[in-house]
Amino acid sequence: MYTDTRGHQLSSSNELAANACAAAMDHYMERKSDVAVQLQQALTHDPQCAIAHATMGLMLHGARHASFQPKIMESLASAKLYAAGVTDREQNYIKALEFAAVGKLEDSVSCFEAILSNNPTDGFALSLCQAELFWLGDMKRSLAVTTSVADHWSDSVSGFSEFLAIQAFDLEEAGRYSEAEDAGRAAVDLNAANIWATHAVTHVMYMQGRHTEGVNWITGLQNNWTGVGQMQFHVWWHKCLFHLERREHDAVLEGYDKWVRNREHELVQALPDLYIDLQNGASLLWRLEFLGVNVGDRWSEMANLVVSRLNDLSNPFTSAHFAVILAAVGDFKSCDLLIEAMKEFAGTGAKTLAANYAKAGLPAAQAAVAHRKKDYVRVVELLKPARKDLWMMGGSHAQQDLFFQMLVDATAHTGSESEVVSLIDEIEQIGFVEPVQFSAYQAISQRAV
Repeated sequence: MYTDTRGHQLSSSNELAANACAAAMDHYMERKSDVAVQLQQALTHDPQCAIAHATMGLMLHGARHASFQPKIMESLASAKLYAAGVTDREQNYIKALEFAAVGKLEDSVSCFEAILSNNPTDGFALSLCQAELFWLGDMKRSLAVTTSVADHWSDSVSGFSEFLAIQAFDLEEAGRYSEAEDAGRAAVDLNAANIWATHAVTHVMYMQGRHTEGVNWITGLQNNWTGVGQMQFHVWWHKCLFHLERREHDAVLEGYDKWVRNREHELVQALPDLYIDLQNGASLLWRLEFLGVNVGDRWSEMANLVVSRLNDLSNPFTSAHFAVILAAVGDFKSCDLLIEAMKEFAGTGAKTLAANYAKAGLPAAQAAVAHRKKDYVRVVELLKPARKDLWMMGGSHAQQDLFFQMLVDATAHTGSESEVVSLIDEIEQIGFVEPVQFSAYQAISQRAV
């Protein structure tokens, strides 16, 4: 029996395997790109390491890609086969994977909570818990979990910087901006390469309209991300948003081509259709076009990737962005197929995400298609009643705002100025500081006057 740096036991017959599995868990917290490599090393040293198999399955589940389902089931089968004698903590990881594999995501979260109740410094469980709750839209629960273990963390505990980053993001999504920024900056002070903490502070700055500070914040830290995975592309997406607000459209396009959707980058080549990368690309191009910027043929490469994933209903927020992409290239036939698949899935009720699709993902996808067709009445019909459920798509307030922009723009075309003002007031209540100063709402407000 071996232990990680925080004293959690890892069941393995081989020390090298246990160390590699522990490294994979820590590297996941740190958003590094070699998590799968570490797990493969663990399984090479000990093919019967149940926790390594379970961790591999959880990583594959986290990629939100239906094509990975056979490998997820294979990892689950191996983890269960070799589970005899493992710790309760490891059993809960296997149970979490078992629930995730059949779409019972809230039950999977409960397993992470069970781990943390007895192992409050298990940062891997905390990271997985936050990630799952983020895509379920339940960041209140995520903050409650983080708060419940906070007293067990300090600068004397390995991984404290990563804990602070998790805490910072929970606080930011709760609108507790000052506390979030303090925690995020403290995490970066401990580890300048902490990209999740960098990301949390970036969110605070964006929500508060501190766009120049945001550019400078990311610029000052971006050279520390050697070995970081795809999260770096998402932080670059944020940097592009800051440039967008500063009307620096050439800088946005340059950031898009060099980082957000750089098809020459080894990480993009390894997984060109990773869900968050497609979300980043779709959201950024839509915002650019909305402000009148010509984006050329940049939509096409994403559309070519998405068209084969119409039945991949792994994440409602991603499915809604698939609709954005397909509508942008005028492939409305594929849009119809996607929406029919979403309707069928939403109607089953068999999995956790069915309600999330029904109440949020589906109306967002339909509205994205309607907005591209300039059917503004339909956009309002879809999004106005669904707007307070959009959190169920998952994603952050900053990401979900894409669909609020569609709603407010459609309202400006079809409604009254007072209705536009009322919606912008709601956006401010969500947490945007003076949203009318943001470029999209500024443009909409000027149109409505």
